[in-house]
Amino acid sequence: MTSWMVVCAPLAACGAPTAQGTPKPVDAAVAPITTGGDDAGVTDVADHGGDGDHGGGDGDHGGTDGDHGDHGGGDHGGGDGDHGGGDDGPVTKGDLVDTVETATSRADMSASLIKPADKAADKRDFATAIVYYEAIVVARGPASPEAKRLAELWTLAGKSENAAAVWQAYADAAPDAKTRAAARAEVLRLQKTPDPFGSRFTRPSLDKDAGRIFKLGREAFKKKQYGDALVYFQMGYKLSPELPGFLRELGATYEKLGAKDRKLDFYRAYLLQRPFGKNSDEVRKELSKEKGLLAKVTISSSLPCSEVWVNAQPVPGKLPKKDLLLAPGHYKALCFEPKYEFAMFDELDVAAGEKAELALRWAIAVNALENPMGRIQVENAYSPGVMMDLGISSTEVGVVVPTDGRALKVILKDDTGARTEERYIKFQPGQKTVLKW
Repeated sequence: MTSWMVVCAPLAACGAPTAQGTPKPVDAAVAPITTGGDDAGVTDVADHGGDGDHGGGDGDHGGTDGDHGDHGGGDHGGGDGDHGGGDDGPVTKGDLVDTVETATSRADMSASLIKPADKAADKRDFATAIVYYEAIVVARGPASPEAKRLAELWTLAGKSENAAAVWQAYADAAPDAKTRAAARAEVLRLQKTPDPFGSRFTRPSLDKDAGRIFKLGREAFKKKQYGDALVYFQMGYKLSPELPGFLRELGATYEKLGAKDRKLDFYRAYLLQRPFGKNSDEVRKELSKEKGLLAKVTISSSLPCSEVWVNAQPVPGKLPKKDLLLAPGHYKALCFEPKYEFAMFDELDVAAGEKAELALRWAIAVNALENPMGRIQVENAYSPGVMMDLGISSTEVGVVVPTDGRALKVILKDDTGARTEERYIKFQPGQKTVLKW
């Protein structure tokens, strides 16, 4: 388990709740390809009714940003393309989505995405075109002409590594030796000559198309056409991985197809994104049947928070929450208390079977400087030497308490700058510290 905190000063740096009450968390460091940052929009895919057969149906298809890896579709590759020796034929690996039988032709299932994909490519909107083609390749397979097009788009976008991965998947699935050899040669070429001008770009979330595909998946599931449902849900997940309803539906569909491990993978991914979602208790119950799949996490705060959010979801009720069963992974908690102009993050990585605590440790600094009046600066608890001005709009302001309990540097300064005092103070969690000359 690892944990760390992000201290917010001024309060706006933490992304205080908007007028609607929804916090906008601080973005993490930008990765080469992102899905919109920590505050990707909460976009619900409307509930299309449940059939009582697979744990859903109450509209919990919205969600936040989350990247749970590649659960199918065009990018099954990786590796360096060097399989040694001669050609050994296609590599029989990949996800069930590549081989499952469908009642509807895969070309028909993905036909509606071709036009918008090519339109985006013609406009050189490669990010959008790539997302569309990833969904298309889910349906048509890693050795399809559309997979080659996807690799070309990655190259045009300056992402040689991604292009090489798609070519590798193409080589692994190609039916003849000549095609495999050509694809592997392209993998080696791209690996040896990365694009020096490759730039970062944001992967768009195509929610409208994802919602339409979701409806088709639900309809197929109700008809017990589980192969079709799997393909549709995987396509939709590629189009909008932020919508965790796909994770839950994929878990249920893999279960129907006898792929228990994949079911558990997607249920864990759903619970990580939606620890307090409308279907989270049902998913939690299902995962609890398997020993050691979940972690126990206690969420606590030294002082009451007006709002507590975990993974961009509001935590219901009051803290502490003891021994919550959560999926293993990364959690980001936000405590917001406007009364004390306070907001802080605590982040936690927890493994399966582990017991951990997300402890929001904070205190209150009271500005009692008089004759003359003055301002207070407090050292950032997790950035030694970095000072934060507590401002003058409130005499009582929240301060993060370091987990090691060390003293923080505090500077008292009058408004004219004629009087300055420097102190080191050990703030106590949950306590008020009055600061006077």
